Amino acid sequence: MKRILICASRVSHILHFHLPYIEYFKSKGYEVHIAVQGVTDHPLIDKCYDLNFTKNMLSPENIKTIFQLKKMIQNGGYTIVYSNTTLAGVAVRAAMMLLPKNKPYYVHISHGYMFSEKNSIKQKVILGCEKLTKSPVDDLVVMNQEDYSLAEKYRLGKNLHYIYGMGLCAERFPEISEEKRRQVRQMLNADDHTKILLCVGEFSSRKNQMAIITAFHQLSLKHQKIILALAGDGTKLDKCKLLAETYELLPKIHFLGQQKDVNALYRSADLLISASKMEGLPFNVLEALYCGLPAVVSKIKGHTDLITNGENGLLFDENNINDIAEKLDAVLSDSALYDHLRASAALDERYLIENAKPELLKILDKEYQEKYPVYQ
Repeated sequence: MKRILICASRVSHILHFHLPYIEYFKSKGYEVHIAVQGVTDHPLIDKCYDLNFTKNMLSPENIKTIFQLKKMIQNGGYTIVYSNTTLAGVAVRAAMMLLPKNKPYYVHISHGYMFSEKNSIKQKVILGCEKLTKSPVDDLVVMNQEDYSLAEKYRLGKNLHYIYGMGLCAERFPEISEEKRRQVRQMLNADDHTKILLCVGEFSSRKNQMAIITAFHQLSLKHQKIILALAGDGTKLDKCKLLAETYELLPKIHFLGQQKDVNALYRSADLLISASKMEGLPFNVLEALYCGLPAVVSKIKGHTDLITNGENGLLFDENNINDIAEKLDAVLSDSALYDHLRASAALDERYLIENAKPELLKILDKEYQEKYPVYQ
């Protein structure tokens, strides 16, 4: 039986992004194994290896994981191995470098490089690890223009491909009734004249919710009818709650936790906001645009691939609180601008799963024969 090994730092990554691809390989008679931190008993997954991935890339724990991966790949009889995310990608590539000849076909999918042209010391370490382990990569897949340029500059794979993400499943984001929208807004204490600013994502330093709350504090001094709704969980959640308390904003800020029905939030809010410091191709922006929600977001890679300033949203400097507040104020104060952004908020069909999936499968499976649309 043919086997495929899919690797990522966390099991949630596989369950969120890869099930349509796993379903395809199962239909082709593959046995599907995953190597992640965490466990799952999902019926499409034949075997789950629970590995330890430590965020400190040079940690001895990650060295141990590399040798575990080497043994798994060497003895697993895999036809295809593909990795995702920075940490798992480095570990799998290092393991592949330790293998003898006759290695399986190997693809790495970058969901966003954690370095840029303006490298900090930490980013330089990550770039060094990427460069040191690039030799086993048969095909490298990236999702935004800046990452394509970086991968090309440093020659991080034998063959380089640009795709339009893993694909958005439109059926997860249906239209909702006006009654449902009214219920969601009432839950947030928002009447017809109140603007709801929505932020969706893990609470972390990278997602930068502290900056959003600080900018919202400035904004609230001028605009009374506004609410900030933050959906998600994470290590910075308690600090964000404390900051909101310090500014005495809790009546206007709602911490919603993890949300199963995020579609209803997108469909009921007035604006998406993200101050993220680094992205690959952000699903929150993809989802918001599909739901017709304009976005005010940081001017970083991934965001700039999706948002055209002044058309379907506005871009700001994530390190400048005044700039964040000013861009939000511009949208809230100018109804004509908001109406234009709202009318232009839509998702390019290239990002939908039915179009993105064939393009990625063409890379992952050399036997893939299905015709698919070609976009210029």
